[in-house]
Amino acid sequence: MTTTITGAGGVSQVQDGSIGTADFAANAITAAKLPAGSVLQVVNSYSTNQVNSSSASRFSLNTLSVTPIGTGSKFAITFFLQGQWGGYNGGFGAYMYKDGTEIAKSGNEHSVYTDTVVNNYIGGSWSFVNTGSTAGTAISFELRAQNHSTNTVAYSASGQSRGFVIMEVAG
Repeated sequence: MTTTITGAGGVSQVQDGSIGTADFAANAITAAKLPAGSVLQVVNSYSTNQVNSSSASRFSLNTLSVTPIGTGSKFAITFFLQGQWGGYNGGFGAYMYKDGTEIAKSGNEHSVYTDTVVNNYIGGSWSFVNTGSTAGTAISFELRAQNHSTNTVAYSASGQSRGFVIMEVAG
């Protein structure tokens, strides 16, 4: 059977389901062959276990090692964090790190803040794009938090979530 590909008619004679992965040569489709903007991988770090902190210094909550598929990729990153406190004014800041260097933040240590003294459950999410990768060279991503004061904040209290999602996009 002859298959004809035309600009006006498209592909003729190809039936739905007739082309499978076995029809492609090994490594026929690689990250290097995909156009800029193609999604190469999506990974995430997600937690709901409660972590209590009364430190006014930054501390680690979630880490994830990511091995880029492409060189020169961009990373579309969304990070999210919720906290709970009560009986005092309180708040926190959320920060993303890449190989130990801060690459994004929610603002400062009181960017998520309330001055009401009732029981507060509050959080936020933040998104940004980061560049710089070498295929096959692992990168460590980390979510950190910092309390507004030395009053206790319960991160991921009552099953609230925290973490980040990273989408590697071909550069």
